[in-house]
Amino acid sequence: MKTTIGVDLHKARLNTVVLDERGAVKERRELSTKCRRQIAEYFGSYGREAEVAVESVGFYQWFWDLVRPQVGALHLADPAGVRAHAGRKAKTDRNDALLLATLLRDERLPMAYVPREPVRALREMVRHRHSIARSLAGERRSLRWLALKNNLPGPEVFTSDRAQKWLLSVEPKLSAVHRVAARQRLNHIIALERDVWDVEKVINEMAQADADLMRQVVLIESIPGIGRIGAVTIVAETGDITRFKNIDQLSAYAGLAPTVSQSGESIHHGHISKQGPPTLRWVLQQSAWVAIRCSPQARTIYARISKRAGAKKAATALARKLLSYAWSVCRKNAPFHWPGEPPAATTEGTDFEI
Repeated sequence: MKTTIGVDLHKARLNTVVLDERGAVKERRELSTKCRRQIAEYFGSYGREAEVAVESVGFYQWFWDLVRPQVGALHLADPAGVRAHAGRKAKTDRNDALLLATLLRDERLPMAYVPREPVRALREMVRHRHSIARSLAGERRSLRWLALKNNLPGPEVFTSDRAQKWLLSVEPKLSAVHRVAARQRLNHIIALERDVWDVEKVINEMAQADADLMRQVVLIESIPGIGRIGAVTIVAETGDITRFKNIDQLSAYAGLAPTVSQSGESIHHGHISKQGPPTLRWVLQQSAWVAIRCSPQARTIYARISKRAGAKKAATALARKLLSYAWSVCRKNAPFHWPGEPPAATTEGTDFEI
């Protein structure tokens, strides 16, 4: 007999609603997330005939790994799609769990993508790397601000070696307070640079350990402006980039698609939605600026768009183009080349053109 279970997952607890084969509520239960054994035994008691739906939240991974072996099928629901089915019913934990169970039973549950384990692990490491990099950038900005307060601007970028040389030369000119602050900022920069280097080494090893991941990374690296960390970030954040049917779906996932409002015959395209992984958007926008500096073709595209839309929108448009190039090279399984240029040689002899 088929049993469907809806789970509303929170940090400290989870609420479940169990429906029998006729759709009637069989059981409601609240469990503490601290009791992992109790949770495993609870879902295991329903056996392999049970199907479970849980909404995608930022910390669903532990629940997925714990419950997936205990039940027949575990489904990850797309929160935006679920909200569209909620209507005006009061939002409570029980109602949310019931809605998930009902949608699953009626085969109307909007699904979210669950990447395979190597991609999930790589995604976590990539996000950790970018978190450290943001902290490093913050420490460099703080040291820059301290230098400007003393009219001692220093090097263009406060890398650890340049910052040490700068501090040794200007330390007598700093006040006691600024001297202590500058030394501590320098210590933070040195430690964070070391952490970034260590994490990037692990990321590279993780990518090389998976042939499918590494193949996509190498293909995306062939696009102007995108380096190794940028390519790995795109692969990790999109999962399998070829799963998207077209670039519009991929752009919407990345939050680079413009918002649309329509009233009658009037259609207005607004700013980008900024939904989806912020790390993916940030990497693409940084890669766009690199491509503008290093690629004449990218610079031409940027100049053409900026004339009518401005510099920032042009850079965002180029970031979306880079994402479309990444999707194309992985779908075609051939390195990138600009139109009119000879394609790069590949082992499979496939051709590719944007």
